[in-house]
Amino acid sequence: MEPVKKIEEGLKELYDTNVGKVERQPDVDIYDLGDNIVIYVDLPGVKKENIKVRIYDRAVEIVASPTQDGGGKPVRRERISNFPVSRKIELPYRLRVDSARAIYREGVLQIVVTKAGEYGVAELKID
Repeated sequence: MEPVKKIEEGLKELYDTNVGKVERQPDVDIYDLGDNIVIYVDLPGVKKENIKVRIYDRAVEIVASPTQDGGGKPVRRERISNFPVSRKIELPYRLRVDSARAIYREGVLQIVVTKAGEYGVAELKID
C-alpha cells in the first residue's frame, strides 16, 4: 500500500472513532456598534434547541450539542453540526447581561448585547 493511502486510512479511522468527542469552534464576526456589540456565529445545520448562549460580565459563550445521525453507518462526517461546539469570546467591555438577545436564522446565530463600559486601568487626578 502506498504511504499516502495508508496515512489517509489511518486518519479516517482516527476521525471515525473520535466523532462526538472532538469539539469544534465556530467562525465568528464581531462588530462594535457604539452602545452594542453584535456577534455573528456560523452554526449551519445545528438545531436551535441544541444551542445555548451564556452572557458573562466580559464574555459570551456559545455551546451547541450535535444533531442526531442521519441514520446508517457514516462514511464521512465533516459538518459542524456533527460535533459538539464550544466557544467563549472574551470582550474588552463590560456587558449588560440583562439586555442581551439572540436570534438564529439560516444557520447564523446573531447575539446583540449592550456594553456597560470599557474596562482597563485609569489614572485619577486627585482633587
